[in-house]
Amino acid sequence: MKPKATFYDLGTHPYPEGSSSLARMALGARRLGYGGICARYHQGYFPDGRVALPAGVVLGVEVVAANVNELRRGIDRFRGRAAVLAVHGGDEAINRAACEDGRVDVLAHPQEGRSPGINHVIARLAADRGVAIEFSLFPLVHGRGGARVRALSAFRANFALVRKYGAPYVITSGALSSYDLRDVRGAIAVAGLFGMREADAVRGLAEHPAGIVRRGAPGYVAEGVEVVDDN
Repeated sequence: MKPKATFYDLGTHPYPEGSSSLARMALGARRLGYGGICARYHQGYFPDGRVALPAGVVLGVEVVAANVNELRRGIDRFRGRAAVLAVHGGDEAINRAACEDGRVDVLAHPQEGRSPGINHVIARLAADRGVAIEFSLFPLVHGRGGARVRALSAFRANFALVRKYGAPYVITSGALSSYDLRDVRGAIAVAGLFGMREADAVRGLAEHPAGIVRRGAPGYVAEGVEVVDDN
């Protein structure tokens, strides 16, 4: 029998960035069918000290940079401190630099610039470096009018390239509150609006996020290689 998939939302923003506590966000996600979430703070909100993480929660950061040099410094600063490292995309140069760097786990909302954000070169780089392209449902669920139409068009174009080149991808809620979370079935349905079949959506909610979480776990060295503490 095929094991049941474990679903992840790698794009939640709990308090103090959002309005829901980390515990409430984690509880809400579990009730909606997720086995785990990433508390992904933009770097200005990233905690200075150690954080007590509820079961099923991993700590993430979203690096924000004005240029490529600043991006590289941000990746250097946070790579060892977060299990999941995302880059705040939108600018084409930032999108490309993020997908060139194998230390990056997720390119977040690449479509927020003046273009869909992903082209053939960037999609190929993402596939080669294992950088996941994010499809955050937040602008589709909460956007209105032209903003929603533009996001939907960009997602269709981006997913066509992601599928063509075999790049990893993740579907996230972008939740700033537990009320922004979407149940797994609902997320799959919304993903269908921009060309994902159910199997595609499951990969973006389970298979690809699981790989990112596994890479960020303590002791991970490479696929199939892990340091084990004998003590």
